[in-house]
Amino acid sequence: MTEIPEVASIPRVTPTPIADKARIRSIDTLRGVALCGILLLNIIGFANSYGAYSSPVFDGAIDGINLFTFMTVDILFEGSMRAIFSMLFGAGFLIFMTKPDTDPDMVKSLFRRRTALLVGFGLVNAYIFVWVGDILVAYGMTGFLLYYFRDFEAKKLAIFSLAIFVLLMLVHSGSHLSSASARKAVLEIEALPLGTELTGEQEATLADWDTMLELQSMTTELVAEELEIKKSGYGENFVASAKMSIFLQTVAYLFGLLWDVLAMMLLGMAFLKWKILDTSRSIRFYVGMVVLGFGIGIPVNYWETITFVNSGFAPEWIATARPTYDIGRLTLAIGYIGLVMLICKAGILSWFRSAMSAVGRMALTNYLSQSIICNVIFMGFGFGLAGELERHQLYYVVIGVWVFQIITSLLWLERYRYGPAEWLWRSMTYKKKQPLAL
Repeated sequence: MTEIPEVASIPRVTPTPIADKARIRSIDTLRGVALCGILLLNIIGFANSYGAYSSPVFDGAIDGINLFTFMTVDILFEGSMRAIFSMLFGAGFLIFMTKPDTDPDMVKSLFRRRTALLVGFGLVNAYIFVWVGDILVAYGMTGFLLYYFRDFEAKKLAIFSLAIFVLLMLVHSGSHLSSASARKAVLEIEALPLGTELTGEQEATLADWDTMLELQSMTTELVAEELEIKKSGYGENFVASAKMSIFLQTVAYLFGLLWDVLAMMLLGMAFLKWKILDTSRSIRFYVGMVVLGFGIGIPVNYWETITFVNSGFAPEWIATARPTYDIGRLTLAIGYIGLVMLICKAGILSWFRSAMSAVGRMALTNYLSQSIICNVIFMGFGFGLAGELERHQLYYVVIGVWVFQIITSLLWLERYRYGPAEWLWRSMTYKKKQPLAL
């Protein structure tokens, strides 16, 4: 399969930002779709207890239109939009690292500075904008590793990526087997005749099970406490989010998110080298991506979600679904990528492509502004609506944010080359004020 050409040996020049005419429009469009899609999940964390991410029990969305909303989002979007966003960051890193006719030492230096700045933007988002769900810090820290994969063939990148996914699935399968074994032992103990004296081992089994359930669930009091903090002032939210962000960016990152992000970024680099992301492939190829991706991803996600619902939203269900989680979200992401590339290659839905491309070109600005907008709406230092809206009502807010960001992105790019955050990122990367106005 066709690879990105090797960097030319001569002449070497100082790297400069990618010109507007050199942008890959289909990537901008796909990035816009992913950014909008991410808010479908992030809105839960902004508006409710963070536990509501994984279970509708924590915001009472267990029946009617609220349950339908939970199931729809969980089946069609959970994990897949973040997967695409991660893949595109990997592709973007590769584009930056493989500019032709540039000094490789200078590119290396600029890449490190650019990546460090991304971490900086993430820290601002996590701590100043008090958004514990920030992903930019993880992207930046993982991005440093990508430099060493830049010259790998697409096939090797894909193999590394899939190997990480297999390892994650094995770890999750081990967790599932352990949970299933523990549950079986607990059911056997509970089936004993009333008054049976338990052995020390049986008592320990019950205690361990109770501890696991406690860790996987949140009490009503904890949910209320979390919402009370969100309805409080900036200081209380800063302290609470800082504590959680520190954990997520250290322990949780090293033992979880690092490998998730790395696998997706490597696959994004492979897709770029295979020329999947620039619409170079055939219509038939992209149709195949759609059929394969949705044909596997939707049934897998449906099984996970319906099993959870039928279990009565049992906390221990989480371990049961984890082994197939990455299969569902990865294949679904592939389906969405194929669909967007198909739209771009066919040249249809020009209004959709223009809107999503504009949002995608200003992805950093729009991602950060989503934190600001949602904080103003839901936090106590804004309108304080945390916990006040039902789950289905949150998506009216999402649509409003989408419309706002589409309009502002289109209007801004009529006058300026880059979004505000993109301009700052470029200027700081090259240590030179970049032209902004058209």
